[in-house]
Amino acid sequence: MMMTERMWKSALAGAFFLGLGGAAHAETFALDAVSFRDFTGTVDIKTTSGDEIDIAIRQGKTYAPVTLKEEDGVLLVIGEKWKEDGAEDCCNRRIVRNFNPREGRDLTTGEPVDDGFFADYPTIEVLMPYEGDVEFVDARIKLAMERLAGALNLDACYVYGETSDLEEAVIGVVHGSRLVIGNVEGGLEIDVSGDADVRAGDAAMVDVDIAGPGDVVLGDVDGMLDVSIAGSGLVRAAHLDGPVTVRIAGSGAIAVKSGKADRLRAFIDGSGGVFFRGVAVQPELTLYGSAEVHLDSAEGRITRHGGGAVYVGGVKLDD
Repeated sequence: MMMTERMWKSALAGAFFLGLGGAAHAETFALDAVSFRDFTGTVDIKTTSGDEIDIAIRQGKTYAPVTLKEEDGVLLVIGEKWKEDGAEDCCNRRIVRNFNPREGRDLTTGEPVDDGFFADYPTIEVLMPYEGDVEFVDARIKLAMERLAGALNLDACYVYGETSDLEEAVIGVVHGSRLVIGNVEGGLEIDVSGDADVRAGDAAMVDVDIAGPGDVVLGDVDGMLDVSIAGSGLVRAAHLDGPVTVRIAGSGAIAVKSGKADRLRAFIDGSGGVFFRGVAVQPELTLYGSAEVHLDSAEGRITRHGGGAVYVGGVKLDD
C-alpha cells in the first residue's frame, strides 16, 4: 500500500528522533508555531531553516498522556492539568518543596531542582522553523531552546533552563525558577513571583515586575527600562541608554553600572534604593522611609519629594 506524503514525513521524523533517543511517538506538522498547555516535563527545541514542525515524545518513568492537535495555525501540545490535594492550582511549591533556592549556589547556576522529578515525566524534542513562535501556558518544564527569530511567551508555574537569542519575549516565572535567556532584539517583559532568578542578555527595551525576593540580571538596555518591585527583589543591568522608571515598595533595589537615564523617575516607599553609575537627566524622585538614590552625576534640575537620602557623585544632597 502506498504511503501518503504526510505519512512519509511522519515516518522520517520518527526515524530521526528515534536515532536521538528512542522516541515512542513522532509526527510532522506544516506549522511554524507551537504552544505547550498544562505540560510537565522536559522540552528540547532546535530550530531549522525549514517550514515544518517535527515533534517527538518520549515517555518518562510514569506514562503521562500528551495530545497533539492543530488549532488556528498553531500546534497545541496538551498535557494533564496539575492535580494537587486541597484543590490548589499548579502554582504551588510542590516541585520546590525541599529546595532552598539561595543555598549553596550563585545566581542562575547549579543543577536542576529535581532531575528525578523530571525523569518521571515526558521529554518532548522539537525541530521547528527558525522564524516560528513558542508559547508555554501553565508549564512545569526543564527547557533548552536554540535561537529563535520569533517570539517566546513563557507563562510558567516553574521553569529551569536556558534559551538562545530571541526576537521578543514575555517571561513569567515563579518561586524556585532559574532561567537564562540570550539577547532579545525587541521588547522583553519579565514577571517574577517569589524567589526566582532570570538572567538575560541585551534588549531594546525591558519591563520588569518582581513580587518577592527575585533576581533579574540584564545586559545592555538600549531603550526604556521600567521596573516595579514589591519586596526585596533586585534588578541589575550592565548599561542603559533611555528613560528609566522605578517603583519600589519595600527593600528592593535597582543597580545600573553605566549609561544615561534620560529621564529618570523613581518612586520608593521603604528601604529600597536606586544605584545608577551614570548620568541621570532631570531626576524626579519621590522617596519615603529610608529610601536611597545614588547617582554618579545628574543633568538638569533634581525634583524631590518626601524624605530619603539622595547622593550625587558620592555627596549627599541637603534635605
